Parts: sequence; C-alpha cells; structure tokens
Amino acid sequence: MFQPGGDKKVLCAGLICLDILSVLDHYPVEDTDNSMVLDEMREFGVEIDHVVMHDGCDFPSSTIIINTHTGSRTIIHADKDLPELTFSQFQQLDLNWYKWIHFEGRNMTEVSQMVNAVQEFNHSASMEDRIIISGECEKAKYQPEYFISTVDVLFVAKEYAQHHGFTTAKAAVHGFHSRVKKSATVVCAWGEAGADAMGPDGVHHHTDAYSPGQVVDTLGAGDTFNGAIIAAMCRSLPLDEVLKFGCRVAGRKCGQFGYRGLRE
Repeated sequence: MFQPGGDKKVLCAGLICLDILSVLDHYPVEDTDNSMVLDEMREFGVEIDHVVMHDGCDFPSSTIIINTHTGSRTIIHADKDLPELTFSQFQQLDLNWYKWIHFEGRNMTEVSQMVNAVQEFNHSASMEDRIIISGECEKAKYQPEYFISTVDVLFVAKEYAQHHGFTTAKAAVHGFHSRVKKSATVVCAWGEAGADAMGPDGVHHHTDAYSPGQVVDTLGAGDTFNGAIIAAMCRSLPLDEVLKFGCRVAGRKCGQFGYRGLRE
C-alpha cells in the first residue's frame, strides 16, 4: 500500500526478451556463404555439377541451439528468397546417369511432375537401367501424399506418422504398407525407439536405436538415417541389415558434432 510522502516506483510497460549471444572467432565474409556450403559438399564427395544457382539469392539458414545434456536442439530458421526447384530445371538432367533418385516431400506440384518423368523413363528402360524412386513424407503441411502410391521406397517420418494417428513405427509401417504399390518398401524411424520397415514380402522388421554413449548433436540424424538406408539398399543388403545399418550410422551421428568421420 502506497503511503503518502513515501518513495514512488518506476513502472516499465513493454516486453522482456531473451538474448542469446554467439561468439565466433570469425564470421564468413559477406556473399561467401554460398561458396562455403558448396566447398563443404565437395569435401564430402557430393557432386554439385547440377546444383541450380540463383544470382542474388542466399541459402536458407538456421541457427541451432543444442542442449549438451540431452542432445536436443532448438532451430531458428530463416527462409530467405531462394526459389524451389522446378520441373523445367529437373528436365535438364540426363536420367541415364542415375540408379536412384530421392525426393524431399515439399513443393509437390513440381515434384510430382519430376516423379512422373522418372516413371516414364523407367517404362522404356531395361530392368537393370530402371531408376529406384524414393520419397520422404515428413511435414504434413507440404501434403506429400502423392508419394504413397508412386515411389519404390517410402520414408515416413515420425512427425508425419503421428499426424496420421500412428503412435509407433510398427503401426505406421503396417498402416502405410497397405497403401503403397505391391513392390514398394516402407521405412519409418522413431528416434530412441529405433526404426521399422516392411518390404514387398510383407515381413515386418524392427531394429533398436543405436546408442552412441552420449548424445551430443541430433541435428541431421533423420537425413543421415535416410542416406544410410539408401546406401545400404544400393548394395542390395537384406532389409533387416539395411535397417541395422541405418540406425547405427544415425546413432553414431548423434554422438558427434557434424558429419565428419561418418564415412569410416
């Protein structure tokens, strides 16, 4: 209760903001971000001959805050002015060079045309020259349902499976397997619960997650898992071994910062 003659207070009307300060020994020189990303891709052996460049556009970028106790992360994403890949740009490729093409489930108006083009290529190609098509259903907002009945390998992300009411990877694999074409394989990773898969034979496979000892960085673990699955399937490994390989590589990645050394 304010007493007449007492000291009055100062009232501030506004908001409170949490500022997180990142201290670097240096920062990329202006306009060198693009070349830095491309140089790192080359270092990892990724061919970039067909990367579509847009003058005056920057890469989308994210700032990631990692909890060192759990390995969890908070992502602050800045989606700038980089256009999506178009079907006309995809048409510039010579499909004879590829045995597998993986599509991210976004920009589906254009991506669906790309998938159709690969399917048309396969119709006239010999069995040994046909391209395996895989697609990832990750974010429901992009409506990637087109993949379900068209691709050869369907990657179902946990987030997407939960959006459709599934509470386990096993349930998701069984549920989506009933909707894919008969020759397709469904793969679903579920974080610490491991991963499940089902091939054309309808046999269910499960692999426990691989523990790296201490989780330090989970960023990119899902993409690492998908890449490892594709690499193993390209080597014609049995599906149970494919799943084990995917979980082991993804688990190894969670135990380190970045991706260097995963190849070994």
